Amino acid sequence: MASEFEIIERYFKKKMKQTLLGIGDDAAIINIQKNHKIAISSDMLVENIHFLKNTNPSHLGWKCLAVNLSDIAAMGAKPKWATLSISLPKINHVWLKKFSSGFFKCANRFGIDLIGGDTAKGPLTISITVLGEVRKNERLLRSGAKIDDDIWVTGQLGIASMGLASLQGKLNLPPHLKTKCIKALETPIPKVLLGSHLSRYSNSCIDISDGLIQDLSHILKASKVSAQLHLMNIPCDNFIHKSKKYQFIFNGGDDYELLFSAPVRNRAHIKKIAKKTNTTVSIIGTITRKKPLKILDHEGNLMVFNPRGFDHFA
Repeated sequence: MASEFEIIERYFKKKMKQTLLGIGDDAAIINIQKNHKIAISSDMLVENIHFLKNTNPSHLGWKCLAVNLSDIAAMGAKPKWATLSISLPKINHVWLKKFSSGFFKCANRFGIDLIGGDTAKGPLTISITVLGEVRKNERLLRSGAKIDDDIWVTGQLGIASMGLASLQGKLNLPPHLKTKCIKALETPIPKVLLGSHLSRYSNSCIDISDGLIQDLSHILKASKVSAQLHLMNIPCDNFIHKSKKYQFIFNGGDDYELLFSAPVRNRAHIKKIAKKTNTTVSIIGTITRKKPLKILDHEGNLMVFNPRGFDHFA
């Protein structure tokens, strides 16, 4: 039977590129660039809450890091270091090999050093902390949205939540669309490159993890503003329009796309960095003064929608 230290040594101790001292001592030591600050995000994934029991462990390894990188990207920071703490019901070397492979595939793609963490016996639970660097005075916050800002999103919304619904047997999808949706659910691509450039052109930002409406509401509350959205401008698969299952884009969650506001004068700059970083972006509405949040349908009529997204304790 392998010990926790042997598990760390075998699956999680890798050569690092940007860390002075990593796994092996009681704490890690990292170098910080001059005129930069540290952005820190922690997230936890619990079996049967954040992922299904039979999820591919390689995909799970990718996702548990990717969702944290998305948080750092939303702050306008560049992620560099991560810690991983994992609770395992038993030692399964096949599972650990696949999980660590997926984790480091994501880490290598985005230049992340794993610098520490912990292992314990218990229900399968994964906790990640990511640290990134952001230039002084260039951080992005939820509280900076201004009246008349454009509201932007990256990618397509609702895809991941449709993937979850299909796996749970709650939604029938064509085979090609089901594959696309499950891929979005299990291996999201954090918008790290775009996020690190946005602070120069955007006033506020958040990543969409709990649904468009709930996460937009965080920006609106923090900025003391409101918004108007146009349904036809919200990027989603045509299946949603045909079936009118708009709850997936409004309340679905698990998108891990960036939602941000920016002055109209910066449209060209944002489109330029989106093209440079190979990121799809769309303007979906406007920051307004008058409450409440409004969504206009295809004909310009007000829509009725559920204002709540995913909530662990709802």
